Amino acid sequence: MVKIPDKMKAYCPNCKKHVLMTVKQEKTTRRGGGLGKAARQAKRRRRGYGNQGRYSKKPVTQTKMASKTSRKIDLRLECPECKKKWAMNRPRAKRVEFVKIM
Repeated sequence: MVKIPDKMKAYCPNCKKHVLMTVKQEKTTRRGGGLGKAARQAKRRRRGYGNQGRYSKKPVTQTKMASKTSRKIDLRLECPECKKKWAMNRPRAKRVEFVKIM
């Protein structure tokens, strides 16, 4: 579990000054757009011509990647004056707890 303060002092490039900003967790909407260039090339090679493809000497086997135990959390800083939001660095954790700062 990661403990994060609910307010942080950070620089607002819109207001051009340091302000006490609120930290909020948002639902992650980022998704991988598909396969990367190297993965597309490997897939094309594996499709094969005749036997098992011209680049592979062994038969193609599907390997399953192990799933990750935690996910990256989407944290946003919101300026109280101009109401603009910025993405914070994204820690990897199962749970997040916001701690009140006096």
